[in-house]
Amino acid sequence: MKNQHTFMGIALSACVFGMCAASTFAADETLRSLAEKNNIYIGAILNSQWFSGQLPSNYEQIHKTQFNIVVAENEMKFDATEPSEGRFNYGNGDKMVKYAQQNGMRVRGHALAWHSQVPGWVNNYRNDKQKLLKVLKNHIQNVVGHWKGKVAEWDVVNEAISNNEPMWRSQSVWYQGIGPDFIDSAFVWTHAVDPDAELCYNDYNLEQGISPKAKAGFLLEQVKRWVKNGIPIHCVGSQTHVEDTTTDKHFIGSPDSLRALAKELAKLNIKLKITELDIGFKSGINVSKKDLERQGKTFREYLDIVLEEPNADTYLIWGVSDKWSWLGGLNRQKGLIYDDNLKPKPAFDSILVRLQTFEPPQDTTKQDTTKTDTTKTDTTKQDTSIAIPQFSSMKALSMRISGRTLFISGANTAKVEVFDMQGRPVFNGKCETGALELKGISEGVYMVRIREHSTSLVQKIAIK
Repeated sequence: MKNQHTFMGIALSACVFGMCAASTFAADETLRSLAEKNNIYIGAILNSQWFSGQLPSNYEQIHKTQFNIVVAENEMKFDATEPSEGRFNYGNGDKMVKYAQQNGMRVRGHALAWHSQVPGWVNNYRNDKQKLLKVLKNHIQNVVGHWKGKVAEWDVVNEAISNNEPMWRSQSVWYQGIGPDFIDSAFVWTHAVDPDAELCYNDYNLEQGISPKAKAGFLLEQVKRWVKNGIPIHCVGSQTHVEDTTTDKHFIGSPDSLRALAKELAKLNIKLKITELDIGFKSGINVSKKDLERQGKTFREYLDIVLEEPNADTYLIWGVSDKWSWLGGLNRQKGLIYDDNLKPKPAFDSILVRLQTFEPPQDTTKQDTTKTDTTKTDTTKQDTSIAIPQFSSMKALSMRISGRTLFISGANTAKVEVFDMQGRPVFNGKCETGALELKGISEGVYMVRIREHSTSLVQKIAIK
């Protein structure tokens, strides 16, 4: 990351499957603190209810405790910032930027050129190319200039590719009035105003493959052209609005496909950011505990891309709580990591545990994520079921597993707790002899925490 953020949070209690208990791991470990240890950004939007003061106080407390990057749901879009020609409204955007500064958070700007949420007055110039170019340039110069140095990255162009076939979206005032050249111009103008900001192209359905017939395949060819022509683009934002269309293991969209896109972008020295993630279920169906566990697994698989691909640095969720989500408009439900009561769901636990157990490949270093970040050697996903870093500065405290026997060194009397990968306790005991039998635990991968006085160690083990 470009900057290290100050952790200002408090420990939150976890409520898993209706059973409330203290947080499984160390009290100071949040999604935010663990993301910063792993040199990535993890975030969520501030939705429109937050801007109008309609949310309970613990919503904001959760947001600033758990996340280190923020974006406005609607408040920096064209219709919000220039509702009438030449008259700009920065009030809500300034409110969010101030909030981010007070809490050490990175700010994304969303979005400068988009076919939707364009104020009606812009359409008055639909048949006047030169006037439309001036309108777009003036908007970018004013909006980007107002937040220069405060907004670290912009979605310069949003959803410009058709969803039906690989071609530019024709139902856009910018495309109809200017043509595809508006895209190149928007990037050039934005960079001229703020040369230090990262500039992204942002779109949905990019997780559905990179073949020439897929949206991501079409986009890759455009990125190659932009890079070749010196257009200042630094990143691609994958919205990643994923739907679980059944109650089995089928999702529309694939983490593997998005990973493939990240690898292709790395060859072009372009970053991949997950910018609007949610994983919803069809409205009206009964969502079971098993479904929520599968949802958590998919959240974790998308996180793996950001953790493991050197040119990926951002994992941003399009909301915090299921109660305040845009997904109802898409006939979807329960797509976020907190439930209606702002209690963490299995998806939250999956993300937390993955951040706690991630071990960077030994031959690759995740470097600071600047817009000039060079392409690094692709790394394949490694099996980390045994070798996991130790989260303790006390090197003398260590553990290893052999069969079902846990061997502990560096402690006289250690408290031992074992949790499954959803953070649920499955075993606890005390080790006084240096070895402890983990009885009654099924085969699988688990998290173990051992503690003696103020010293603790967390490690992942595999029981076979």
